[in-house]
Amino acid sequence: MISFLDGTIESKGINSIVVNVNGIGYLVHVSSVEKYVITQNKQKIFTYLYIREDRAVLYGFLKSNERDFFKMLLDAPGIGPKVALSILAHMEPKEFQQAILEEDLNLISSISGIGNKLAKKIILELKEKIKGFKLTDTFLEDIPERQSFVYDGIEALKALGYPEKEAKKRITSALKKLNKSKPVELEELIKNALSKDT
Repeated sequence: MISFLDGTIESKGINSIVVNVNGIGYLVHVSSVEKYVITQNKQKIFTYLYIREDRAVLYGFLKSNERDFFKMLLDAPGIGPKVALSILAHMEPKEFQQAILEEDLNLISSISGIGNKLAKKIILELKEKIKGFKLTDTFLEDIPERQSFVYDGIEALKALGYPEKEAKKRITSALKKLNKSKPVELEELIKNALSKDT
């Protein structure tokens, strides 16, 4: 079983990325390619290998608890990898957890691939399990946390006098603006973070 990949992101597709690990490219399906940045910096991608009959698909996550959440979703009736990824693309795990606990049928059934009938089954099946699932609010939740240049960018802004909260906000915003097909460099990241439009 492949637990994680530690390499560079070579390219991004519609719903997948290619991770280069020592010259070998792994095709990894993800909930949202916008969360991943093409860069020469190594990134740690947590993975789950889904094997069914004649096919094996590798799914990737930024955090280990996001992967655990994905695996828990697969235990619910009617939820396969496609629907589980749709859930993670539609909302953060903590939001979905809250929706289950509050039995928010409208919100859950609004997710692509989940109708009213399936939403009821999911609530019934997961409500007890999801209570004990620990999800934490950490900054930069939606970007690769192990990209060292992200933290270097935050430290650079702090050195310029920005409060930590504002520095994190600016770096997050700059990363979203720079989400494109070419690698992101630290200098470019800081320059955009300092832009008035950020």
